[in-house]
Amino acid sequence: MLLTAYDRASSGVGSYTLELARLLSSKFKVTLLSFDELEGGGEERRGYDVIQVKLRWRSRALPLLTYLRNRGEVSKVLGDFDLVHETTPPWGSDSARLVTTRWGYVSHFKLAVIRTTGLSFPENLGSFPVTLQHYLTDSRSFGRARYVVDVSRESENFVPPPVELRPPKSYSCDPTLKVLFVSRDLDMPRKNLRTLLEASKYLERRVELHLVGRGGGRAAKYVEVKSRRGGVVAHGFLPREELLSLMREVDVLVLPSTYEELGYVGLEAYSVGLPVVASDIPSFRAVFKETPKFPPRDPRELARVLDGLDCERLEVLGRRSRDFAGRINEVALRRFAEVYSRVLGTA
Repeated sequence: MLLTAYDRASSGVGSYTLELARLLSSKFKVTLLSFDELEGGGEERRGYDVIQVKLRWRSRALPLLTYLRNRGEVSKVLGDFDLVHETTPPWGSDSARLVTTRWGYVSHFKLAVIRTTGLSFPENLGSFPVTLQHYLTDSRSFGRARYVVDVSRESENFVPPPVELRPPKSYSCDPTLKVLFVSRDLDMPRKNLRTLLEASKYLERRVELHLVGRGGGRAAKYVEVKSRRGGVVAHGFLPREELLSLMREVDVLVLPSTYEELGYVGLEAYSVGLPVVASDIPSFRAVFKETPKFPPRDPRELARVLDGLDCERLEVLGRRSRDFAGRINEVALRRFAEVYSRVLGTA
């Protein structure tokens, strides 16, 4: 089976692809098609093979043209495999036996509207043109696939996203609640850092906010005025392993997004037993079953939830989250085995 494709620039989709490769390799002969060199080397230690295809040209603003310019090179690889599992449409769409992935829970038109107000400038200027290209590439994959997997909405085709379990964090009792917020762009409106910052005005306890990602000028300006509520530690961008280490040092991850296709950083928190508090949106309801939720535009409710996280509650949530991650790995592996059997006609 070929898993296609890992693209480091695709952020959460890239993390999902790597985790899926690890999970599937425990039961299947898996080869990962990658557009980037994987960190660490030593493919045999991962349990799956890697074929690296260096794209001749790529652009986030022109995904359709990127595909058309590189389609021929990728298609040469697809024919050598019995089945192609595509996590990044449309890179596997030339396969005769294709399993593909649907990201998101809204129409492409609504997604374009969300991107117009939810992305930072100047990226938001391309919302409609870029989303139109995604509509065309998704339509190609969905039309040719024998099975379409949902990862961000509960449906009969929903398969929970897997995550590798890692050594659990230890739990301590500190009067200051250490809160983690992660985004590749801290000022991206749909990531909704603003609600978390506003919630600090209503908290009864002292909070230390840890920001991971680029940007964050708005947060720094806000904290200059509200510093009596706690401090802010700006970590900048962190590689994945460093982020996982930080997760063992903080108390809770907050995901206040107004729209998210998955929010994979929340599953990474689950993997180490870090409690997650998330906004009440469809993708988070589908994935984060051991997570207190709040309306994404309601900072008072978020403050109430955070104030209720005493030492005992944090430990209980953390242990339940990690146990849940272990269970969804088993469910995902079983469901994919059923899907592949059906697609290959052996059921």
